[in-house]
Amino acid sequence: MHYAWEIAHGRLDPTRVPPMRGVDIDWAHRDAHGAVDIAASRKAAEQMVRDYGMAHQAALSSRHIEGRAVDMSIHWSGTLQIKDANGRQVSISSGTRDGNNPQLQAVGGTFGVKKLVSDPPHWSDDGH
Repeated sequence: MHYAWEIAHGRLDPTRVPPMRGVDIDWAHRDAHGAVDIAASRKAAEQMVRDYGMAHQAALSSRHIEGRAVDMSIHWSGTLQIKDANGRQVSISSGTRDGNNPQLQAVGGTFGVKKLVSDPPHWSDDGH
């Protein structure tokens, strides 16, 4: 996804993407004659960026790749009933009804998970 962002934003020629073990993507789309079609390559990369809802460029090295972070959108209506890591029932009935709710973040903290407030779906073991 790092390279999808680069191509979509016109910062990288799709033929210049280095190979990565385990990633079988040919970023260079070709026309009927086999020539690289930069416009089609960029359009496909733009669609990936849009379809995955990317707000920021994906890193090549990250807590996600290390298995230390997850992106998840959390929303609810009414009162959220949730147990913390100690088994205590927590009722959240005030504040935002999403991941930026401080009470929800406190519950996450009991599991060793911290919210990165500047990135709406991002939670990790260290808040980065």
